[in-house]
Amino acid sequence: MHPVLARFLAADAARETLRKQQSGEALSPEEQVFIDAANAHPKHRGVLLGVGGRALSSDAQASLVLLAAHAAARALREDTELAEPTRKAREALAEEGASDEEADAFIASILLEEAFGYEQEVDSFDGEYVKEALGEVPALAALTKEAVDALFLAFVKGAATDAERKVREGMARALFDIAWSEGPAPINPEHMEALLDAEVVDRPEEEQEAKVHATAQLLQALSKEGLVGPLRLSRLRALLGEEDA
Repeated sequence: MHPVLARFLAADAARETLRKQQSGEALSPEEQVFIDAANAHPKHRGVLLGVGGRALSSDAQASLVLLAAHAAARALREDTELAEPTRKAREALAEEGASDEEADAFIASILLEEAFGYEQEVDSFDGEYVKEALGEVPALAALTKEAVDALFLAFVKGAATDAERKVREGMARALFDIAWSEGPAPINPEHMEALLDAEVVDRPEEEQEAKVHATAQLLQALSKEGLVGPLRLSRLRALLGEEDA
């Protein structure tokens, strides 16, 4: 988990930083990026300012997570290793019509995935994974409906038999609908869980195996197009219970 995200997921730290800003006290660089994120989202800032005590409502918790993630996304701009990948990712999103707010949300979602998407220690920050995910953004941002259709057809045509073709067609269509229905985004564990629940769970064992294998092959195909990085590919395949090819 990114240290800025970890710091401001604590409600006390977030509220204390807001209090310091209101009273005109000096802020650290980490506190300043949190204030910048809060100022960009006044509704969520107001929710936190209006909450007292340690127990947070679901709305307050959601506001806290959003502001902490957006603060961490802003902090990446000054990170020695991640500033340049962040800049390139933001430029790619802007070229495809994304606003600054939408770019912030996109990058914040990558940081939340790194923090909570996989079974790993949240106390550490996997900068290499985030760097790879940022590197996927230009290819994802440029992905058009026509390009998705071409990926789909190429994957389906690669089947060796009619039965395999049918499985590939179903799994590719389902994954693209789940992951990219609102626009291309990094394929993440939530997408995989939704896919397995919809297409694999409670099916006969042989059918399950065929669908899981087809999904792993699809991820491999997307990796060759730069849409799924090597680290993401390895982690998603592990969720499927398949070894890397």
